[in-house]
Amino acid sequence: MDIQELHNKLSKQCSNHYRINEILPFAYPYRRLIIDVTVNKNPDKAIQQVYSVFLRTILSGYNKDEDIINFLGLQKEDFILRELYFLREKGYLDIVSGIWYVTESGKEFIKDNNILRVLEEEQFEFLIDSNTNEVLPKDFRLSHDDKIKNKIESNIEYSIKDPEILSDKNEQLLDVYKSINEKKAYLVDYDKSNIKFDREEYHDYYLIEYIPIKSKEHELEAYIEIRNIDNMFSLNKRLTKIISELYPKILYQFSNSERTVIAKLENENNSLQNEFVSNSNLIETAHENEYLSIWQTQNKFAEALKKVQNRILIESPWIKKATLEYIPFIDNILKEKKEVIILYGIEGNDEHDFKTIEKLKELSSKYQNFKLVHLPSHFEKKRMHNLAGTHRKLLIKDNEYFIQGSFNFLSFNKKEGQKVANEESILIRKDVNNKWKQVYNDYKL
Repeated sequence: MDIQELHNKLSKQCSNHYRINEILPFAYPYRRLIIDVTVNKNPDKAIQQVYSVFLRTILSGYNKDEDIINFLGLQKEDFILRELYFLREKGYLDIVSGIWYVTESGKEFIKDNNILRVLEEEQFEFLIDSNTNEVLPKDFRLSHDDKIKNKIESNIEYSIKDPEILSDKNEQLLDVYKSINEKKAYLVDYDKSNIKFDREEYHDYYLIEYIPIKSKEHELEAYIEIRNIDNMFSLNKRLTKIISELYPKILYQFSNSERTVIAKLENENNSLQNEFVSNSNLIETAHENEYLSIWQTQNKFAEALKKVQNRILIESPWIKKATLEYIPFIDNILKEKKEVIILYGIEGNDEHDFKTIEKLKELSSKYQNFKLVHLPSHFEKKRMHNLAGTHRKLLIKDNEYFIQGSFNFLSFNKKEGQKVANEESILIRKDVNNKWKQVYNDYKL
């Protein structure tokens, strides 16, 4: 690893108001897993064309086994019959008294071959970020130098091959598999009880700290970047965001220079006026923003439903049985002529509890002040073809606050004390009215 080369490269790109203060190699933890999965794929284009020829042949009047075989001039009778019965199984053909018929679904297939999908079994390799517990694609080779002493510790407590490591990971696994396969294949099911491979591994990165030059140190703030250890020292935006939340604490922990002592002395020598301003800003920020644990988020959601003054908006990808617990509160809000908006749904992963949806639809037909919006359908109606639904988890209560994070408001059904995957949300009290406007404008509500 050539730190000097990295320093030279980044120094040329650095703003005139900043300088590089630290470059530290460090190791970041992952769990690498392999599981058996059932997936839904498009068949090969060539076989799709064969199927299309079969269907067109039957539509042309060649609708008996021997007629089809003779017309096509194919001698492989077993192959033709096998594929015809496969198309029947898929609902594209039917046979009555030895006569083949093309169904309406078969006619649609002729127009669009891509509607046919086939279930297959395969193995799926992926990563779990051991710090954030997020499922990630295995799109790079994990590499670690044992000489690097700086390590971020894993937050995952599950033992190797413990099936619980995949609890509450269904939506993430679906999304990652779909992204890897460029939406041409979808994960249908997986066996978490028989994990084929599971190992904790580390991957190395560079942490770079930038601090303002002396003339700007009272105007600008220091910041960090995480760079990949590759030929281009490319910026890792995801890790930069994650580790910036731990800065500067993590840098003091990693650095073996005297920077920590200097930083402390500089802070101690600040004037009382600057200290007062700093403390005031901290108090104001603490008042505006509040980080919530998974259970605090759950409790805050229930509290919000009980204390709505005028309106509340809930955006969550999936509606499950967990929502049944909140329906009485939603009903009370609506009876008091306050507004409720629920935004839900994500194309390709639109898995909801049918009975719960029906109960919400009953409320929607009963109350004009209830908007139940299935986003994939809404976007289709509004011709917003760049959006396929939502993966955002958002709660806006009146003009008081909004909550964003990883908590699925309408599908999380665990109780405090049960084992769960860790999640975090942020409650923001500033610019709430603008957040309302943003959602309305973005979604053309």
